[in-house]
Amino acid sequence: MLSLDPHWFSTMFGMLFMAGQALSSMAFLIALMVLLSHRRPMSEILTPRHLHDLGKLLLALVMVWAYFSFSQFLIVWAGNLPDEIPWYLDRPARRLAVRGPGAGGRPFRPALRPAAFPRPQAQFQGAGRHCDFVLFMRMVDLYWLVAPNFRHGAFGLSWMDLAAPVGMGGIWLAYFLIQLSERPLMPPGDPQFIEALEHGREYQHTPQPVTKKPT
Repeated sequence: MLSLDPHWFSTMFGMLFMAGQALSSMAFLIALMVLLSHRRPMSEILTPRHLHDLGKLLLALVMVWAYFSFSQFLIVWAGNLPDEIPWYLDRPARRLAVRGPGAGGRPFRPALRPAAFPRPQAQFQGAGRHCDFVLFMRMVDLYWLVAPNFRHGAFGLSWMDLAAPVGMGGIWLAYFLIQLSERPLMPPGDPQFIEALEHGREYQHTPQPVTKKPT
C-alpha cells in the first residue's frame, strides 16, 4: 500500500496496518460467533462470559490501532518535513486520521458490560451490531488510505469503490463459509476444551450478591 505513493514513507505504517488487520479479524470473529450462537452446538456452549472476554480483546486492539494512528500523525506533525506533510494534506477530512480509529471503540463499550443488556440474547445482538460498525469503519479507513492516491485530494465515490470490495469480499466469504461448513466447530480433542466450557458456565450460574435496601 505504501507503493501507491513512492515519495512518502512512514516507519509506523507497517505496525498500523498490522493492528488494523488484527482488529478486523477480531471483529469478524465476534460477528461470526454471534451468528453461530443461534445454532447448535454453539447455542449450548457460548455464554456472556465468552462474549465479555472477546470484547476486552477487541477493545485492546482498538486502543492499539488508535495509538499507532495517532503516533504516525504526531511523528509527521513534529517532523514538519515537506516530503511527509503532503500525504495528510491530500486526504479529505484530515481529522479522521486521529479521531476515526478511536471512534470505533466507543460503540463497543456497552458490549463489554454485560449489565448493559439484561438478557443474554440482547448481549449477543448488541455485540454483533457493534462489530459490524467496527468492520464498516475499517472499510472507511482503507478507503481513506487508498483513494486519495488516485484522486489527488478530491473526494468522490464511484461504483467501483463499492463493487470491488463487495465482489472480492463476497468471493472470499463464500469460500470461507463453505470451508467452515465442512469442519467441526468444536475441538473435541483439545485437552482444555472441558475447562473452557466450565469457565463460561461458572460465570453464567454464579449467584449475584443480594443488596438490601435500607428501610
